[in-house]
Amino acid sequence: MKKLVSIIAIACLLVQLASAQLSFTETRQRDRLLNEAITLIKQEQYEKAASKLTQSLDLDSTFAPAYLQRGRIFIEWNLEEDAMADLDLAVLYDPSLGEAYFYRAYILFESDTTGADAYQFKEAITQGYNNPWAYYYMGLIRIREGEDELAMADFNTAIDLKEDFSLAYHERAGLKKKKGDLQGSHFDYQTAISHQPRFPLAYNNRGSVKMLMGDYSGAIEDYTEAIRLDPELYMALNNRGYARYFTEDKEGALLDFNAAITGGAGFSSVKLNKASLLAEQGEMLEALQLLDEALQDHPEEAMLYLNRGLVRELTGDLNGACEDWHTAIALGAEKARDFINECDR
Repeated sequence: MKKLVSIIAIACLLVQLASAQLSFTETRQRDRLLNEAITLIKQEQYEKAASKLTQSLDLDSTFAPAYLQRGRIFIEWNLEEDAMADLDLAVLYDPSLGEAYFYRAYILFESDTTGADAYQFKEAITQGYNNPWAYYYMGLIRIREGEDELAMADFNTAIDLKEDFSLAYHERAGLKKKKGDLQGSHFDYQTAISHQPRFPLAYNNRGSVKMLMGDYSGAIEDYTEAIRLDPELYMALNNRGYARYFTEDKEGALLDFNAAITGGAGFSSVKLNKASLLAEQGEMLEALQLLDEALQDHPEEAMLYLNRGLVRELTGDLNGACEDWHTAIALGAEKARDFINECDR
C-alpha cells in the first residue's frame, strides 16, 4: 500500500511538472477542447467529442478530466477495456476525481465483478461525487450482500438527491415489502409509477403488494397494465392468473397460465400454479405431466416435489408421494413434514 501511495505521489508531481510546461495559450486550448467535447457528449455526438478529447490529451497527456470524458464515451460504445484504461489514468493523474471512480465502479458492476464495484462506488462518494446514481448502485450491492438496512439508507439518500428517482423508489418498495411494511411498499411503488408511468415491473410488483393486502381486483388491474406495457413480462401473466384464481375466475387463470407457458416463461411457479389448478379440477395425469416437465428444468425446486407428492397421493401412488416429500424436505421445504406421517401408514 505504501508503494502504491508513493507511485501516486510521484504521478501527481509529474502532473504538476507537465502542466507547468504548458503555455497559457495551450492551457486555454486544452480546456476549450474539453468543454467543446462535453457539449458534444450531451448532444450524443460521440465521435466528434472523442476527437476533441484526444486533441486535448495531445496537448496535455496528464489531463485527467479528458481521460474521464473519453472513458464515458468508450462506455457508450461498449468498449469496456478502453474505458477502464482511460478511467484508470484519470484516477492516476487526479486521485480526487470521484466521477472517474463512479464509472469504474459502473463497469465492474455490469461485469459482475463482485466486491470491487462496492469499493469503487464508496470511493466515488468519499471523493465528493454526491450523485444519486452512486447511492442507487450502492443500494443494489447492499441487497446483493444481504445488507438490507444499509441498502435502505442508500436508497433514501438517492431519493433525497433526486426526488423523481423512480428506480430508487422501486427498490426501496421491495425492501419495505420484505419487512412487511405493505403500506409503505405500496406508497413507494405508486410514487415510482407516478414519476415513470411506463414502468411495467413496478405495476407488477405493486400488484403483488395488493395481493398480500387482499385487494385481488386491484392486483388484476395492475398486472393487466404491466402486460399491456410489456406483453413479454410473463411473470405478470402468471401473477394475474394467480389473482384470478382467488376471484374464482378459474377459466381466466388457466388462460393466463397457458399464455405464460406458451410465451416461454422459464420460471417454475407458472407450471406449478397450472398443475395445482388442474389437480383441483380432477385432471391428475395432466397435472403430473406438467410437474414432471417443470422438474426436468428445475430439479432443485423443493416446492415442485412437495406438490407432485400431493398429486401422486391423490392418484394412489403413496410410495411416489413419500419419495417426493422426502426430497422436498432435503431441499428445504419443511412444510412437507406436514404430510410425511402419511408414509408411516
